[in-house]
Amino acid sequence: MNKLIFLFVVVALLLAQNVFAKQGHMKLLAVKETESGYEGGVADLYLEIKPGSGRVFLETFPLTRTDTQMSTRFAKAIACDLLDKECDDVDFFYTITADSAIIAGPSAGSSIAVLTIAMLEDLKLNENYAITGTINSGGLIGPVGGLTAKVEAAKKSGLKKVFIPAGELIIRVDNTTTDLKNLSKDLDIEIIEVSTLSEAVKVFTGKEVKANFKSISINEEYTNTMKSLAKDLCDRSNKLRAEADNFNYSSNITALMENAKNLTGKGKTAFEKQTFYSSASYCFGANVEYSTLLLLSKNLSRESAIKEATRLNNQIKKFSEQVENQEKKTITDLEAYIVVKERLAEAQDYSSQALQILNKTNKTERVARALAYSSERINSAYSWSKFLGKNGKAYNLNKDVIKKSCQSKISEADERKQYVELYFPDTLDNVKKEIGQAASELEKGNYEICLSMASKAKADVDVVLSVFGVDNSQFKNIVERKLEIVKNNIAREASKGTFPILGYSYYEYANSLKESDLLSALLYSEYALEYGNLDIYFKASNGKGSTAKIDKSRVGIFVIGVLVGFVAASLIKIVHTEPKSKTKKKKK
Repeated sequence: MNKLIFLFVVVALLLAQNVFAKQGHMKLLAVKETESGYEGGVADLYLEIKPGSGRVFLETFPLTRTDTQMSTRFAKAIACDLLDKECDDVDFFYTITADSAIIAGPSAGSSIAVLTIAMLEDLKLNENYAITGTINSGGLIGPVGGLTAKVEAAKKSGLKKVFIPAGELIIRVDNTTTDLKNLSKDLDIEIIEVSTLSEAVKVFTGKEVKANFKSISINEEYTNTMKSLAKDLCDRSNKLRAEADNFNYSSNITALMENAKNLTGKGKTAFEKQTFYSSASYCFGANVEYSTLLLLSKNLSRESAIKEATRLNNQIKKFSEQVENQEKKTITDLEAYIVVKERLAEAQDYSSQALQILNKTNKTERVARALAYSSERINSAYSWSKFLGKNGKAYNLNKDVIKKSCQSKISEADERKQYVELYFPDTLDNVKKEIGQAASELEKGNYEICLSMASKAKADVDVVLSVFGVDNSQFKNIVERKLEIVKNNIAREASKGTFPILGYSYYEYANSLKESDLLSALLYSEYALEYGNLDIYFKASNGKGSTAKIDKSRVGIFVIGVLVGFVAASLIKIVHTEPKSKTKKKKK
C-alpha cells in the first residue's frame, strides 16, 4: 500500500513538472570575431520555466566568447522587478545556440529580459522581431557595439524589425559616422529605437507591463531629514565664515576664501530651490575651504597637526563603533550606513595623509587641507546618520545576503568591463582598480562598502557603455533620457514603500549639473540608476507573491492526470487485494 501511494505521488509530481513547465524562444542578435573583423550573427535564445526555487541556469552551444552568466541573472532580476515579483517559486533554464562562437555578454541582456517577462506573463512574442542592447538598473536599455553587423545578420535571417537602444541611430566607429536610417532603407528592414524594457515588451507583445509614474512622491521623512542635513552643513558654513572673516590672509590663499564664499552662495541658492542634496554638497565644499583657512590662521605647527590628527582618529573610531551597532532593516538604513561608513573611511584616509605629508614635507597648506577635509567628512557623516532608523519597507539584510549582493555586483561590473574592452582594449584601468578595491572590502568582510564600491564601478563602466558609438550631439539627450527613467524608477520604488535616498540624491544632483557639466550629470545619473534599484538584490520581509501565471487549460490537464493516476492506483490495489481475500476464506 505504501509503495502504491509513493508511486502515485511520484507520478503526480512528474506530471506537475511537465504541465507547469513552459518554454519560449526568440532570436538573439550577436557578433562573432573573424580574421577580417566582427561579423553579425543570429543565435537562438530559449527559456524554459519550471516550478523551483528561483535558480538560474545557462547553457551555450558553442561557448560564447564572453561570459553571459551575470548578464542573464541580472536581466532575469530586472524582469522580475519590473513585474514586482520575487520569482522564488520557479527555476529559469536559458539556452543559447549558434553556428559558431559569438560575443553575447551584456548585449544579450535586453533579449533575455524581454523573453523572461513574456514567459512569466504568458505573452506571445513576435518572432519576426529582434532586439539588441544592455539591460541596466531601472529597466534602461543601453548602447552596444556591432550594430551594423547585427542589422545585416537580421536581414539575412529574414527578420522584419530590429530594435536598438535609443540614441544609436547615428553611430560613430573609428571616427566614421554611420546613419542607420540609410542602412534601414538599403536593406529594407525597420530599425527602431527603444529606451526601456517596458517599451520593448510592448513592441514585442502588444501588451503594457508597467505603469508610468508622472511624478515622484517624495518621502516626507527624506525631505525633512535631507533639509535638516543641508541646514546643518550650511549653518556651519556661515559659522566658519564668520570666524574666518576675523583674520587677514596672505594673497596666495585669498583664493580659498573667494572659493568658499562662492560655494556658500551656491549652497544657499540650492537650499532656496529645495534641492537639499545639492545644497549640502556645496556647503560641504565651502566648509573644507573655511576650515583650511582657520587652521592656517592658527600657524599650524607639527605638534598641533599631530594633536589634531589624533583627535580626529579617536572621533572616527568612536562614531564608527556606534554605527556598527545600529540595526539595518530597510534600504534606507543600508544606504545611510554605506554613506556614513564611506565618509568615515575618507576622513580616516585624509587624517593619515596629513601625517604622511608631515613626515615628507613642511607644506603646511597641504597638511591643513587634509585635516580640514577629514574634519568636515566626520561632520558630514554625523549629518547623514540621521537617516538611520527611519521607517520603510523591511528587507532581509543579514550579512550573508549583503555578501551575496556584493559578489553579484562585482561580477556584473567585471563582465561589462570585459565587454567594453573587446572593442576598446586597456581603456578601463580605473574601473579595474575600483573592482579590485570592492573585492578587497569583500575579503575584509565589509560587505556593505563592497556593494557600494562595486555599484560605482558598474556605473563607471556603464557611463562608457552609455556613449558607446553614440554621436556627441546625442549626449544631452542621453542624460535627459536617463534622468526620466531614474525619475520613473524612484517613483515606482516610493510607491512600494522603498525610498532610495542615495538614488534620489544623485538624481537631484545630476539634474542640477546637466546644464553646466554634462559628463558629470551623466555619471551621477548612472549612480542614481544603480543606487535606486538596490532592492532587487534583497528579499522583502513580506514577499511579493506567486510568480508565474497559471494557464487554466494546463490546470485542467493536471487535474485530469491526477484523477487518472488515482483511479489507476485504486485498480492496482483491488487487483492485489482480491486473491488474498479468497485464500483466507478457503483456509477457514
